[in-house]
Amino acid sequence: MNNQEKLDFFRQLIQCNYNFPLRSYEPELILTPSGLMQDSAPKDDEALVLLSLGEPIRKHLENNIREPLFIDDHLGLIWIVAFEYHESSLRGIHALGPAYSGRNSYQNIKKELDRHNLSVSNRIKVFKLFDHIPIIPTNQLFQYAVMLHYCITGNRITTNDLHFTEKASQKSSSSEINLISEEHRGVWMAEQEFMNMLREGNPNYLSAIAHSYSLSDGPRFDVGDSLRRAKSTSIVLLTLCSRAAIEGGVNPSVAYTLNDYYMQMIEDCKNIAETSTTCHTLMEDYVQRVRQEKDKKFISGEIRSICEYIAIHIREKLSIPRLARQAGYTEYYFSHKFKNEMGCSVADYIKREKIGQAKLLLAGTKMSIQEISDELSFGSRSYFSSSFQKETGLSPSEYREQNIKL
Repeated sequence: MNNQEKLDFFRQLIQCNYNFPLRSYEPELILTPSGLMQDSAPKDDEALVLLSLGEPIRKHLENNIREPLFIDDHLGLIWIVAFEYHESSLRGIHALGPAYSGRNSYQNIKKELDRHNLSVSNRIKVFKLFDHIPIIPTNQLFQYAVMLHYCITGNRITTNDLHFTEKASQKSSSSEINLISEEHRGVWMAEQEFMNMLREGNPNYLSAIAHSYSLSDGPRFDVGDSLRRAKSTSIVLLTLCSRAAIEGGVNPSVAYTLNDYYMQMIEDCKNIAETSTTCHTLMEDYVQRVRQEKDKKFISGEIRSICEYIAIHIREKLSIPRLARQAGYTEYYFSHKFKNEMGCSVADYIKREKIGQAKLLLAGTKMSIQEISDELSFGSRSYFSSSFQKETGLSPSEYREQNIKL
């Protein structure tokens, strides 16, 4: 089968369940703004699609990303966009959508239109465009994206490889509130697999979370707000991670302090993309801490306690006198005992831990470099930047550019 035949077959499969259009475009039509002014440009709903897709797709391709892109607009409509290449040349852009992200999306559109003084006839025309749009659960959308990419490229990816627009705002709602026991088949086993990986500090935890995404998009509840639902689901994940980390050896005080910190980060998220990247950040943090605890198995209880104290207070200014008092030792004895057991000085250990936290914040948040420096009490941005570069070989901005998950 050639690509066109595969796409036709894929389109037919999807439409067995949803009226979810799959459209294919020449790259120039979307990437060139003037393309919409040509006589051959699509009209009505297709023109609406092109106007919604152009800018985010251009930004996506500027970053040389070939994996599928989730796009949503201020109305809460979602598109899935996949890219067809021949070697290095972009040959086609394939867009699935639009879909509603939840039952509240239609109301959001109505509220948005109410802000404009549209005539009755124009309102009727606009709403006709939206009446046929399906509501599709998020986990199903994720699977469609993965399958569309495979259909076009022949390459297998997981839901962890998908990319989101920065303005994503409605991705994690579900319209299904009637629970049927069969719908949760396999979810418990997938959750246990994920929890076990966290307890072990296994870096392959992403494969387990991707498996769980294929079975469920989280607890089924409807609060009338997709972002609120996404945050609540993220807090459930945070709680599971915190408990698994404690069972994996992380001190409960450390785990609970991290829980509070990341819960606030989740609450501060302004869209679904931010909640998604915060979840990836907190999972990576907990897994790293479990691995560190397993590496400290032969460290004395006193020094382990100090390491846990440092972890809890990593965002504060920490000094050797303060830590020595906490351990109940003189500064001289404490410094020598710490270096003998940990293989590095107290100051170097603190700096390394702060840099570790900075990596997570650079990769998983939109905090500025100055904000991260202040958050971790480095004293000044210049000291933070020089310390970070000495530890990693990269400046903070270079590290963010290479590792950003947003």
